Amino acid sequence: MPHLLMIGECMIELSQSNELGEYKQSFAGDVFNTGVYIKRCLKKSAQVSFLSVIGEDKMSSQLLSLMASEEINSRYLYRCKSNKMGLYIINIDHYGERTFDYWRENSAARQLMKLIKQDNSKMDFSSFTTLFFSGISIAILSSEDLLDFWKFIEDRRAHGCQIVFDPNYRPALWHSPQHAKEAFEIAYSLSDVVLPGVDDHKNLYHHESAAEVASHLEAKGIGEIIIKNGDLEVLISVDGKRTQIGITPVTEVVDTTSAGDAFNGGYLSARQSGKSVKDAVTYAASVAGCVIQHKGAIVPKTSFYAAIIPLV
Repeated sequence: MPHLLMIGECMIELSQSNELGEYKQSFAGDVFNTGVYIKRCLKKSAQVSFLSVIGEDKMSSQLLSLMASEEINSRYLYRCKSNKMGLYIINIDHYGERTFDYWRENSAARQLMKLIKQDNSKMDFSSFTTLFFSGISIAILSSEDLLDFWKFIEDRRAHGCQIVFDPNYRPALWHSPQHAKEAFEIAYSLSDVVLPGVDDHKNLYHHESAAEVASHLEAKGIGEIIIKNGDLEVLISVDGKRTQIGITPVTEVVDTTSAGDAFNGGYLSARQSGKSVKDAVTYAASVAGCVIQHKGAIVPKTSFYAAIIPLV
């Protein structure tokens, strides 16, 4: 049975529910969202675990309840007395435009590598077949912790674990573009599968097309490259052979916050179930298409399963 390890940060989300300034509270984080959609797509045919750090407060305990309801394994979650989960607020103006405010500078997730070094006796990572992390996962780590993170990834890969990376570039989280580039180059060199978006590379590398992104990554010897480009065709490159897969644009778009996360979840679940790269992209697009027709990063299960057939 596939066992996927998701490494990242889950945050408290407050989204504006009306013009009176009332907010709805939920949880979200790019890697966490992807893990939820993988588990929903694969159900009992795969295990999904989340490696991160949360606090010891009531809100952190609520996340554990959510994970239990989504059947995400919480065994690999550390808890921190001195730090709590990060928080962000989504504000919506009169035109429907969204802006984000973040409070994550001292979030518990930033302590991950320190806590693993302090106590790794309870952590047996030998059972994992796939490991997924993102640019956000590494952006929140200190330079010293990042060195330990790379050693951790190298060790997992040496033991046969497939490494998957989505750059998900967020400029505000990095000291400089050069700092992000240096980290991404290491991440790419350690990855078997990568899931970049054209926008990621346009903002950081000034690549103007999916073809430019593909050329950049093919030169690194990455065997499986899936390049997302909004509602345009997805470019795939498998061992240097390129194909473009058309997707059907969604006409009623409500919230694109988690489009990439949902696509990643659909793609990885389809590949874990044995689907070809092409078929996995088609399935991933359908998952993303479902999610962006609803508010929030994680859509209600009833709405999800009304549109998506699980891979079991």
